Amino acid sequence: MDHQTNNFHRNDIRRTVQVARCVLNLIGIWPPRNDSSAFKTIGIKMLRILCQILLYFIFVPGMLKIFLKETNTRRRLKMIGPMCNCLMTLLKHAMLICQSDRIKECIRHIEEDWRKLTLTKDRKIMTGNSRISRNLAIFCVAFVYSSGFSYRVIMPLSRGVIITPQNVTIRPTMGSEGYYVFVDPQKTPAYEIISTIQFVSGFVQYAVVSGTCSLAALLVLHACGQLKILITRMEDLTQTKHFNDDNRKLAAVVRQHIRIKRYLSKVEETLQYTCLIEVLGCTLILCLLGYYIIMEWEDKNTVSMTTYAILLLSFSFNIFILCFIGDLLTDQSIKMYITSCTLEWYRIPHKTARSLVLIIAVSSKPVKITAGKFMDLSLNSFGAIMRTSVAYLNVLRTTSI
Repeated sequence: MDHQTNNFHRNDIRRTVQVARCVLNLIGIWPPRNDSSAFKTIGIKMLRILCQILLYFIFVPGMLKIFLKETNTRRRLKMIGPMCNCLMTLLKHAMLICQSDRIKECIRHIEEDWRKLTLTKDRKIMTGNSRISRNLAIFCVAFVYSSGFSYRVIMPLSRGVIITPQNVTIRPTMGSEGYYVFVDPQKTPAYEIISTIQFVSGFVQYAVVSGTCSLAALLVLHACGQLKILITRMEDLTQTKHFNDDNRKLAAVVRQHIRIKRYLSKVEETLQYTCLIEVLGCTLILCLLGYYIIMEWEDKNTVSMTTYAILLLSFSFNIFILCFIGDLLTDQSIKMYITSCTLEWYRIPHKTARSLVLIIAVSSKPVKITAGKFMDLSLNSFGAIMRTSVAYLNVLRTTSI
């Protein structure tokens, strides 16, 4: 036996959760340790409230301008996209706060699994899946922040200062336009203050978006690694050297299987509503971004068109990650079921072989991550989301001509 105690579990855990923890700490979502002081707990709650206030600082003035000030339909449509994105971020952040206890349970489960690893080959499996989740999280953070930087800095600066026919100077806003009722956002120091707050609010928005994807990748790919280990355990049952080992090996398989099922139930409860918000929001935003690209193409505005194209790729990539990891989990679950059905049961003692029926029955239903129980997240779902966005885009183009 290639036994080896995992003396490096602290480093393994730190490397596995590093990206998700860094991003989620920025918005007060990463669960504190059990021995955290009351001061730190209060600090996390205050950070959550501050993040919500910053997001509302973009959303409320933007909605006021759409309904109270803006009369041009074309400009209204251009404001709807950022407001939908802000609303989606608000809801996701609130949902993550509501699910903070379940997130803490899932993280504790992951840490315990790493501590229990005793075989070198099991550690290699877990390290491989941890590397995939880490890389997906890094790509997501890089994509989201680069597209956000283009939208909030490069695009406004490329437009420069606008002088109206009435000789009124309009300075570029570092984010979304809004109606501030009693404050003129074009005058100093209101302009500088509002631009700074909008920039920080954008930073929070991108932390929520990338943090959601990073957390999903962390939780789901850990489950995939555990299922791979379970498959190797089941294949190990048929080895001759275990014939005289009573039912201890099978009991260990059953215990691990039940543990994985419970963990996946927590993951589904943690992610389902956040994924639903992501699916619905991205479907609408992808449609609007496609329309914005067409509008900028007609106006021959290369910088804005490029920025919207980058945003389109960023949102597509985010929803692709969720569908991709959902597909990975379903495939691994199906492999688990196939393995349980195709074991060389005739090489196992009769009483032990009969117990495999329960494992086969439990494995027969593939595990899936859903968007609020309405849609299974898979690559087929990703295709359906993209087709729906294009269909809405065609309707929007037809009705707005």
